[in-house]
Amino acid sequence: MTPCSLASLLTLCALAAAVPAFAQATQGSAATAPEKRPTVDVPVRRVVLFSSGVGFFQHAGSVAGNSSTELRFKTDQINDVLKSLVVSDADAGRVTSITYPSQNPVSKTLKSFQIDISSNPTLADILNQIRGAKVTVQLTDESVTGTILGVESKDRPVGPKDDQKVVKVWSKNLIGGSAGIRSIALDDVRKLTLDDAALQSELDQALSALAQARDKDKKPVIVNFDGTGERRVSLGYVVETPVWKTSYRLILPEPSSKDGANLIGWAIIENQTDNDWNNITLDLVGGRPISFIEDLYQPLYVPRPVVQPKTYASLKPQTYDEGMEVANVPAAGAVGGAFGGGGRGGGRGGGPGAMASRSAGAAPAAPSPVIRAQQSSSFAADEIPANYAQGVASLADAAKIGEMFQYSVANVSLPRQRSSMIPIITDKLPIDRVSIYNESVLPRNPLRGVRLKNESKNYLLAGPVTVLDVSKRTDGSLAQSYAGDASIDDVPPGQERLLSYAVDQDMLIDATKRDSNNDVLTGTIINGVLKLKYLDRQLQTYAMQNKSDSAKALIIEHPRNPGFQLKTPEKALETTDSLYRFATTLAPKASGKLEVVEERTRFEQLAILPMDVTAVEYWSKNEAIPPKVQKALATAADQQRKIAQLQRQKNDADQNRTSILQEEENIRRNISTLPDSSAVRSDSIKDLAAKDAELKDTLKSIKSLQASIEKTHQDLENYLSELTIE
Repeated sequence: MTPCSLASLLTLCALAAAVPAFAQATQGSAATAPEKRPTVDVPVRRVVLFSSGVGFFQHAGSVAGNSSTELRFKTDQINDVLKSLVVSDADAGRVTSITYPSQNPVSKTLKSFQIDISSNPTLADILNQIRGAKVTVQLTDESVTGTILGVESKDRPVGPKDDQKVVKVWSKNLIGGSAGIRSIALDDVRKLTLDDAALQSELDQALSALAQARDKDKKPVIVNFDGTGERRVSLGYVVETPVWKTSYRLILPEPSSKDGANLIGWAIIENQTDNDWNNITLDLVGGRPISFIEDLYQPLYVPRPVVQPKTYASLKPQTYDEGMEVANVPAAGAVGGAFGGGGRGGGRGGGPGAMASRSAGAAPAAPSPVIRAQQSSSFAADEIPANYAQGVASLADAAKIGEMFQYSVANVSLPRQRSSMIPIITDKLPIDRVSIYNESVLPRNPLRGVRLKNESKNYLLAGPVTVLDVSKRTDGSLAQSYAGDASIDDVPPGQERLLSYAVDQDMLIDATKRDSNNDVLTGTIINGVLKLKYLDRQLQTYAMQNKSDSAKALIIEHPRNPGFQLKTPEKALETTDSLYRFATTLAPKASGKLEVVEERTRFEQLAILPMDVTAVEYWSKNEAIPPKVQKALATAADQQRKIAQLQRQKNDADQNRTSILQEEENIRRNISTLPDSSAVRSDSIKDLAAKDAELKDTLKSIKSLQASIEKTHQDLENYLSELTIE
């Protein structure tokens, strides 16, 4: 017989269902069964979603006596829960413990029990583990109670005599009263019961831990409350959530109308939790609180030194760091009362930071934003109202919280793993129809757009905008239809933004004409350095043509050149960090132009002394430079010309010296080859003497020229070093 598997044990023992949530708090006492408390559902009452990708969830409800509530989280959310969980048991109750499954590998957890089932043991292995335990065994015709002495295997021949095989048969040995030691084959066991309640509890907990390990993505967190009578409790935590988003519909009025445009803002939210939201208060916060994840779930084990027995240990020399005085640190306070205003109603207080509360005089709660199917309408298709702003009302109360802004919606119901769109803005805002031109966006046409003025009290968060405009039907009637999409940045109350949503093909713009020049304004000399002041000027011309039958308000966006100042026009409509905005109006079928001139002054410094004489002469004749500076430059140019002339003379003398030395070398070679009494040799000696005299005069001239150059150069340096003309 082969050893029985763990599945056989489960069948034979008819084990009870696993105990609820195996928690870290129960692992320390394997022999003590965890207290069974009634589990109470504490529902979600308030959800605060931040645009930074985190959410604060507040549960509120009531418990009676010693109770517990279970929350379930994904494994990757446990660190956030351990970092942020706050609990409150009001009305003289207290929170005793918060338990959750260990992050240890399941094999490590299973090995912590008296019965180790980590390696899928056989029945024989398990019985060997619990030797000494009292059990009751149900056989075919009798029931036997005794203490397990051990398990052994015996060889048993099977099959015909001429082809017998030997198999192992497992038996357990029980000690039971007067019966002494009795061997029972495991094949004969129909049912086995552990009579030791503590050991049975250990096995139940091990099986519970094994079952929970199969659901690796969900972890229960159990909050235990102690007290008497019915009490109000609440708890809250921060976990990662999808970023809530905003989406807008901008419904434009007729061009001739002075009415504002209808702006409808929808909040797009997702309930990615495992809890249904039933009539909760939903707060949507447009802020970015600092949030991070720290690994608090993973158990940390501190390495410990291995110490040998003193008999064998050798003492090492020790060194000690300098000590530090430590001030008395007060003990940590007890858990409880962390949330104010908890209770069944789900109060609005107690969130992260100071969350705004609904005013006492607020309007009655709006109906739940759950979308339901409508019954079929009796309207014909062509009778459907075209005003898409009708029938949509904001369900949110808006409030400013420090630097953040919050929309609060009451009575929100949204099932788990579902998404929803909730109207949070339904305002009529003033607009101006404009065409917006930016050469880098589209070189030939502007874009249709509007200037939106946020005169409401709502903070408009960034998001896409679908624009619906008035169009004329073939029968002359007006209808609202899609005009284009736009995108908007955050717009606080009182501010304005431009929106563009389509190409304006009724207007052409040519921005290719450009010109630039650099003019010298003046010049000064400071300690021999010529300082020139320039005026740089850049001109761009925008030629415009309106081909439509109506007047056009046009905004031209012109890039700002760093360091340049706007000269024409004198003032821009608006200025941003990177561009100017200019406004103009074109009549129907009219043309026009806009010239934008930018100027800057800059300086250039030129050292006069090392400057080429041609450059000095050029600047001495530049009419933009003051006469005194021109005269000083002319004087410096004269000195430079004089130095240049002396240098040329010295160069000629140097060449003459080189030539004389070469001629003398030739004469000496001739003399060495001629006979001593030769007349030619005598003439050559006379020529050599003449060349020596000429060389002496040349060397004297070179020395004199070098001295003149140095003196003239020094005079120029002295002149320029003291020269300052402003």
